[in-house]
Amino acid sequence: MEMDNKIKYEINVNNGQAIFAGNSATIYATQNNGNEDINKKIEEFKNNKKQAYINNWNRRLFLHLDNDENPITLADAFIIPDYKMHESIKRIRFSADDTLEQIIDKFIKYNKSSTMLITGVPGIGKSSITSWLAHRYKEDDNVIILRFRDWEAEELENGLLKAICNTLECKKKDLENKILIIDGFDEMKLLNQRDDILAAFINSLKDFEKYKCIITSRPVYIDSKYFDNVFELKEFNLEKIEFFCRKITKKGFNQKEKIKSNLQVLGIPVILYMAIMSNVDISKNPTKPELYNRIFAEKGGIFDRFYLDGIGYDNGSQLLRSNKNVKEYLEFLHKVSFEMFESNCMVLEKKDCKIPDLEFCGSYISVLEFPIKYFFEHTETNIEFIHKSIYEYFISEYIFMEICKGTQLSKDKFAGILGDLLKKNYLSMEILVFLRFKIRNSELSGKFDIVNAAFNIMLENGMTYYTGRSYKNVIDCELYIFVNMLELLHLWEDSSLVFEQTIFNYMKYNKKLKLNLKGVNLMGLKLEALDFKRANLRGANLAHANLIHANLVGVDLVKANLEEANLFGADLRDAKLNEANLSKVNFFEAKLNNVKLRGANLTDARLYRTDLRGADLTEVKLDNANLSEADLEASIWTEDEINKFHLQLVDAKFTYIIEVQEKKKIYREDLFAQLISG
Repeated sequence: MEMDNKIKYEINVNNGQAIFAGNSATIYATQNNGNEDINKKIEEFKNNKKQAYINNWNRRLFLHLDNDENPITLADAFIIPDYKMHESIKRIRFSADDTLEQIIDKFIKYNKSSTMLITGVPGIGKSSITSWLAHRYKEDDNVIILRFRDWEAEELENGLLKAICNTLECKKKDLENKILIIDGFDEMKLLNQRDDILAAFINSLKDFEKYKCIITSRPVYIDSKYFDNVFELKEFNLEKIEFFCRKITKKGFNQKEKIKSNLQVLGIPVILYMAIMSNVDISKNPTKPELYNRIFAEKGGIFDRFYLDGIGYDNGSQLLRSNKNVKEYLEFLHKVSFEMFESNCMVLEKKDCKIPDLEFCGSYISVLEFPIKYFFEHTETNIEFIHKSIYEYFISEYIFMEICKGTQLSKDKFAGILGDLLKKNYLSMEILVFLRFKIRNSELSGKFDIVNAAFNIMLENGMTYYTGRSYKNVIDCELYIFVNMLELLHLWEDSSLVFEQTIFNYMKYNKKLKLNLKGVNLMGLKLEALDFKRANLRGANLAHANLIHANLVGVDLVKANLEEANLFGADLRDAKLNEANLSKVNFFEAKLNNVKLRGANLTDARLYRTDLRGADLTEVKLDNANLSEADLEASIWTEDEINKFHLQLVDAKFTYIIEVQEKKKIYREDLFAQLISG
């Protein structure tokens, strides 16, 4: 039998059983009573990405690929980051003094099922951590590594556990005793259903006795409540920054105090690495968008390092030693980023990309592998950015430049450009941060009215109408544009959004995407039975609005104006209404369980028969409010409020309420005694 030379094997003669085990294959051969009954299970877990991450661990850093004088690999440069422990189970016995290495080692050796979440901001090193783990546990065949980005949306529709088994070509029971590491939850293609997918997956792990799972993600994309153990990677401190600089440049730096106040940017390894290699002055305390702007500038940034003789990263004829080539290459990066954005995929097939023919000194030269790289496996059929945050920068720059062009055109044509830009994917928070910086530091900062006017005609006639094209899944396209335009308009510093009734249908049919309605004016609109649970309504003006039977579960309505709004039968459980104006609001039969009302104005509000169990009613204004037959069990008050509003409370229903000053429960009979004596 021919075996891959990577496969190690051992023979157990006692049981007449030969076992060949390795990273990429497992073969079983059994012999019973002299009769050969050979069962082969070839290439079980064949799509395990562990080897790809091991290769990455041993590969040169992306700006050292052609630097033979200082050939630094990830293994050479890696520094184990500090962490913040948010959640842990006592039985594993983590210590506050444990390093991250010790934390993970204890978790992997734990003899029961458990889950771990490792979060961190973009560039903090989550994939580097995964590569480090792949190397550290390369001899442990129970450690399996996968990537969220490798699954298409339809593969996840039947659940994450099913997708895992399909990818590994194994059965559910085969995962017992395994440690699965899945990198990049924030890169999931079915991101709008991520909470449901995660909840179902974590629930499915209850069927296992000894199955452990580690997931990495950016923090805002994942709910940590599902995990037994939660760790957040911390930025480098000054000591680690200096140590990292020495690893990269063989020398330290003399700007410690100047960068001390900007560790949230310069303490991020990927950003620090690019800043060092592009020779950007890090002592000026730039924000992340400012730093990326400098690094990827046409002149004065990272590309100068390829252009200037003597300090380039390549030998011989380098394509970026020509200014013309730099411009063409940047255009290529913008187009590639937009194709990735539209396809909701961080990887493109090379055949689908129009790679420019760049010439220097009479020779055609292939595209540089920065900031584009080939896939881990180096199949040379796929193209991706070195880091996701770099992709986010270039897509923000592409969208910004297209909007700038559009503002010079007629309203109709501009609306068409906006529709064409935003029809296929949701603008992430990171893309929006880059866009905000570009808008507020350009002439575009004074053109809010032009963008807003284009949005208003799109609301009247359709988000895709002005593109002049027909699209498959047009409803999805309409909603993507609508949601993205809301986000886009909020990037202006003094944005003032006032909407007419035409917004209703877009809000009605949105079932998946989060709506940024922060501070918008929806005064007097008919919004009955709308599902707002994915909306941000902080500071919004909803005065006189009709919100009968609206779903506002968990919605942020802090400081919102709902004066005289009709919330009959609305569901406001867990909603945040702190400091909101709720005077004269009709809450008849509304659900207000656990609602946050601290500091809210409920003067003349109709709270008859409302469910206020567990509601925070401290510092509220309840003058002339009708609380008769309201259910106030476990609601939170102060003693002064109980005494002040006892007339409204006489007919209310409660077993007890919580009096916050004394941190104790006041039961019904005690309360009545207070009210009678008062």
